[in-house]
Amino acid sequence: MTVKVRGKDLDNRWVVPHNPYLLAKFDCHLNVEICSTIKAVKYLYKYIYKGHDRVAFNLIPGQNIQDIDEIQQFQSARWIAPPEAMWRIYGFILNEMHPSVYSLHLHLEDQHLVAFHAHDNLNNVLRSDFTAKSMLTEFFSTNQANENARNLLYKEFPEAFVWNQQHKIWTPRKKKIIIGRIVTASPFESERYYLRILLNHIRGPLSFDHIKTVGNVTAPTFREAATLHGLLQRDTSLQDCMQEASLYQIPHSLRRLFATILVYWNPTNPRELWEYFEQDMSSDFQTSVATSADIRTKVLRSISSTLESMGKDINMFHLIEHDVSFDQNETEVREINDEFTVLMPEEDLMASMSLNSEQQHTYESILQKVLLNESAAFFIDGPGGTGKTFLYKALLATVRSRNLIALATASSGVAASILPGG
Repeated sequence: MTVKVRGKDLDNRWVVPHNPYLLAKFDCHLNVEICSTIKAVKYLYKYIYKGHDRVAFNLIPGQNIQDIDEIQQFQSARWIAPPEAMWRIYGFILNEMHPSVYSLHLHLEDQHLVAFHAHDNLNNVLRSDFTAKSMLTEFFSTNQANENARNLLYKEFPEAFVWNQQHKIWTPRKKKIIIGRIVTASPFESERYYLRILLNHIRGPLSFDHIKTVGNVTAPTFREAATLHGLLQRDTSLQDCMQEASLYQIPHSLRRLFATILVYWNPTNPRELWEYFEQDMSSDFQTSVATSADIRTKVLRSISSTLESMGKDINMFHLIEHDVSFDQNETEVREINDEFTVLMPEEDLMASMSLNSEQQHTYESILQKVLLNESAAFFIDGPGGTGKTFLYKALLATVRSRNLIALATASSGVAASILPGG
């Protein structure tokens, strides 16, 4: 069945999923998605949270014949509707949260962010007492001067004090419901992460060194201090796991297990675990002519390759004193091999035979440029559900089936996850 709209014949390919009752009730453009798989849920949330439509552009005179420096002239803009534009112009509140949440700074000693003007003298900036202050350092200073403040955790501080950004000082607060939230830190940030754990449990610390002090002992690291406070579990269960596996697993499997533990179990002391099982993981590389340094390099290279397949870098775990580096050519070859091993589903290989007329025109235009090795850029636009991803999969499968490399990239991990090898 077809209908004529503005002189054009349209069929159901142009109709996105919708519900007539909801369209009439809310009197607005409203798509309906049936979420039957996890990919459908990702697809739906990608559209909701992708943000404003954006465009990259540059302005040049009409008669300009000089070379264009796209990097230097790059401009990034976003498009907003007139009602939102007026709302912003008049300064109305766009969103609010109740109760209010204070975001509390988190940094290691002398590693806080400092803002200054381009013309400022850097020596004066470094010597300034004002730039040496931060929300966290003044939390320590307030505890030193105010005994009542020592009864509060860092995240509870905004309930009793207000942060004055202009003077960088905490002042007593009048009654108001405020919740404090310490900036999130990843376990891979090491000491910064363990400092956050301590601040969430230790009341009234007076300095960075004071928070590392347990009894009369000052721990060398925040991780050690957290362990002494009983806030971290020792890695005994992970050691038991590796110990049991070393009795029957071949070294290659043991290295993969070790990499999996690093990524998913977050051991508190990865180096200690490495040193304990290094010999077991390297037995297949040990020969009469191999030096200990060569053996260690081969083991680390094997572990690094597994970690890279999980999206991690071996240097994040500090297994040895210095950073691990390998030959650049070897890394490039591995990346190329990974691209050649991307699986091509049979339905994607057959997708080019099921394209509609517009998809087929786009498919042939893009493929022609690829096969002729000519540079080109294409922009494909259309409502949700009209077959953009279907076209992308067909193109990716065709290019890869010709033993070429196709990089499927997207602006977010959710969008990339619905593309093979994305």
